[in-house]
Order: sequence, then structure tokens, then C-alpha cells
Amino acid sequence: MDKTTAGGLAGVWGLVALAIILGGAGFGAYIDIPSVIIVFGGTTSVTIGQFEGDALGKFGKAVGVGMNPVKVEPIDELIEKIIIYATDIKKNGVMSVEGKIQEESNPFFKEAFNLLVDNTKPDVLENLLEIKLEHMENRHKTMISMFSSIGGSAGAMGMIGTLVGLVAMLANLSDPSAVGPAMAVALLTTMYGALIGTAFAGIFESKLSEKHTKEMISCQIIIQGAHMIASEESIGNVKMKLGAIMPSVEE
Repeated sequence: MDKTTAGGLAGVWGLVALAIILGGAGFGAYIDIPSVIIVFGGTTSVTIGQFEGDALGKFGKAVGVGMNPVKVEPIDELIEKIIIYATDIKKNGVMSVEGKIQEESNPFFKEAFNLLVDNTKPDVLENLLEIKLEHMENRHKTMISMFSSIGGSAGAMGMIGTLVGLVAMLANLSDPSAVGPAMAVALLTTMYGALIGTAFAGIFESKLSEKHTKEMISCQIIIQGAHMIASEESIGNVKMKLGAIMPSVEE
């Protein structure tokens, strides 16, 4: 469980619930079926219309990624590991690390170093890994854009609901009993839209973007390290080039 994601979600929804309780009106006053239909139904419909079925099918998986810790090693540990592999390969040959590679939990690292074991030429190795990285990036961006779309759609549907409620209210000014429900639609749709957009979609969009950036940096380091090893560069060069990445990453 990613503690910051869980903490953020629990914090914002908990504070809203606390404010409702302290307000004295109770939760019932904040539940309005027409508002739910407009915001939740409308946002869902817009999202379905904007994305293909295969992307929509990965929505739950994307939520899981946001709720769990990022599965990449710290950059300094990854660089140190690549240097250890490079040293071992330089001393004992590439086949000496074949068994060790199969024990790696990072699939991108495993694929990159399996290409080394297969004696793939440096430029071919780099090209294959860059293609894989590009496809990975496209998948990640699709999921990130889905949460961005949900946030924007929820806000827009909240505004639409507000207009629907105001029109209904103005059309029934002569009937005091109709003004209250119409005003509830106008106000609660805005509230629902803001909550979905900020306290759900916004959190997951930002968290997935952050995890995407970390994974891309990790993969780029793996590509560079594997390419240098395949090119039979000296251990000193490997250490220097990979070490030079650290300041820019830490900044």
C-alpha cells in the first residue's frame, strides 16, 4: 500500500465527512439522486466515449498502481547493481551472470540483460529496448490521460448540473416546494464534480505521473548501462557515465 496515496485519499474524504458532521445537517442532506445521475453517470459516459475498450479495461489496474508503492529500485542502488554486473561480465564473461539475471524481479532489467547474454549487438539492443520503452510510455500516458479526463469531465458535469438546477429553480419560483430540490441539484452537482475531480481523479493522475517518471528514468539507466556493457566499455566509463546521472536525478 502506498502510504501517501492512501493518506491523501483518507485525509481529504475524512475532512469532508468531518465538515458535514460538524455542520449539523447530516449526510442525508448531501445525497441527491439527480445530482448523482448527472455527475457520476455523465462522467462515466463521457469517459467511455473518449477511450477504447482495452484502455477502459485497465482502469482498475491503474487504480491498483496508484495505491501501491512504485516497483523500481532507488536510482543509486540500480546504478550500483549495473556496475556490479558490468564488472562480473568484464572478468568472467557474459554467461557468468545468466543465472543471476533470471532471479531479477524487474522485467525490463531482465529483458535488457538477457539480450546481453544473447550477444545482441549494442545498437540493436538499444533500439529494441527503446521501442519497448516507447510502448510502455504510451500505455502509461493513456492511463494518466484517463484520470485527467475524469477530473475534467466531473467538473464539467458539475457545472452542467448546476445550470440544470438553476433553470429548474427559476422555472418554479412560484412554487416554493420546488425551489429547494432544484437548488439542491444546483449546489450538490458542483460539490460532487469538485470532489471527484480533485479528491479522486486529481490524486491518481498526479501519483501515476510521478511513478511514470521514476520508471522511465530507471529504464533509461538500464538501457544506457546495457548498451555500454554490450559495447565493452571500461568499468571506469560505466561508473563515470552512470554516476553522472545522479545529480540531475536528485535535483
